[in-house]
Amino acid sequence: MNAKTTITIKTDKKLRDAAKRTALKLGIPLTTVMNAQLAQFVSEGRFEVSLTPRPKKVREWERMSEEMDRHPERFKVSSVEELFRDIDVLRSRR
Repeated sequence: MNAKTTITIKTDKKLRDAAKRTALKLGIPLTTVMNAQLAQFVSEGRFEVSLTPRPKKVREWERMSEEMDRHPERFKVSSVEELFRDIDVLRSRR
């Protein structure tokens, strides 16, 4: 039988409570969720974070992409320095 241990972590109380509620909705203890995440982290040697983009940022990315599609000649670069300059120009148009 595997020996059990306890891990203590600091987290925001609201986050902990929300995680408990979510686990409860799924019908599993939060400990099971955390153990599954730890096991996946160990077996794969990596972890993924999935974030929902903010609508304002999505609109901005779409606008930039549309501009690049309409005027590809404006976005051809010959050096990294030129690329960064162009990115700064796009940012300044916000």
